[in-house]
Amino acid sequence: MITLYQFKHSAFCLKTRMALHAKKLQYRVEEVPPGIGQFEIFKLSGQKQVPIIVDDNDQVINDSSVICEYIDKKNDNNPLFPDDPMLFAKCKLIENWADTTMAATCRKSLIKSAIENPQLRTALLPDEIPSSLRSIVDKLPFKNLSKISNVVLSSKDNVDLQKLLEALSKSLINKKYLVGNALSIADIAIAAQLSLLKFPKSSGPILSGEGSLEYINNPYLENLFIWRNNLEEYLFSANFQ
Repeated sequence: MITLYQFKHSAFCLKTRMALHAKKLQYRVEEVPPGIGQFEIFKLSGQKQVPIIVDDNDQVINDSSVICEYIDKKNDNNPLFPDDPMLFAKCKLIENWADTTMAATCRKSLIKSAIENPQLRTALLPDEIPSSLRSIVDKLPFKNLSKISNVVLSSKDNVDLQKLLEALSKSLINKKYLVGNALSIADIAIAAQLSLLKFPKSSGPILSGEGSLEYINNPYLENLFIWRNNLEEYLFSANFQ
């Protein structure tokens, strides 16, 4: 069985879990505690980033894109990459954009939201942190950082991402998938990064629906978040863990 080493709320770890479910592969999760847990990851893989998977043959693979390519070859269930060269190229371009430009802006938006929203900030803390420390974090003077939150995410990056996501949302009004007529890595990569803008049900009851108000309250993105929710519900309806 595959072992997935992850941070629960990492968009790249969510991307990996979605791909594993799409391929109907059994796996188990090892949650990596920030800090000391990353030293263990370094011993395992030579680097401190997650996700990492360890397969039955003790093969260690890191980087969500490499992992998705690897697990796609494990069986013929629901190929993540189309055979058609043009569709394949579109999928890889979308995945690359989601993993780089979109990911960077979503991450900054989440940081800005966490600075401004104490409930979100506390909910993002690792489960291992005691409630006493959580209450201390909640009372820290983050209001003094409100000005910083305005420069964490540039208005241009914010506007550019919203425009692109609005276009994607419109394109999905009468479609189920971004590329072709089947689920692909393009859908999974975009859906995973959207979790940082509005957390899905898979994030748990405390975080579900939380995120960046600028995106959550944008009516032109409502269809995109509904699409994301439907995709996750479909993938996670069968529990392979």
